[in-house]
Amino acid sequence: MSDSAAFHEIDEAVRKDEMKAWWARYGTWVVAGAVVIVVAATGFVGWRQYDQAQRAAASAAYSAALAQIATDPAAARAELEKQGANALQPYRSLAALAAAQLLPTLEEQVTALSAVAPKLSASELSDLAMVIAAYKSIDTPKAEEMIAKLEPLAGADRPFRLSVRELQAMLAVRKGDTKRAKELWSEISKDPAVPQGTSQRVSAMLNLYGGTEAK
Repeated sequence: MSDSAAFHEIDEAVRKDEMKAWWARYGTWVVAGAVVIVVAATGFVGWRQYDQAQRAAASAAYSAALAQIATDPAAARAELEKQGANALQPYRSLAALAAAQLLPTLEEQVTALSAVAPKLSASELSDLAMVIAAYKSIDTPKAEEMIAKLEPLAGADRPFRLSVRELQAMLAVRKGDTKRAKELWSEISKDPAVPQGTSQRVSAMLNLYGGTEAK
């Protein structure tokens, strides 16, 4: 055997001995780490599947409760109130918002919507609850009070700002202030985000009141 071959075998033997020593010292930790990674990955996949299944079930239950409104509104309200307390988000908030609108009287609905608004999961839903409450109160003595609460929702960055302005215009008409109503309708019509339906309503109101003397 040549010297180089002998040195090579010695080097290999040393390497094997070092590997055995390293494995004896750290092998258990390597195996444990691998197990942790596998368990964590399996748990994450399992959690995602569970979460998706739970959300699918919540969505189906919410849709079923909405469908029941046409045939049995009392039972639908009871189910929606239950979901409004226990369902996953966003269905908990959606159910609470729907349940409030199924109460027997407009006054009860307005009160419930105002109460539930701060508890909803998203600011957009909170804004929507207050806007619906104001629409429902427009022909009641509480109209001015409810619509006054909407002014912070009329900012340029708020999603229901045009609905707020429409409500303010409706209230102005009821108070006989057609000048203010027309100013609000004009403001709505110039908004670049105005939907077609809203634009058509505003145009119709401006045409209707265009010849009315401002007060």
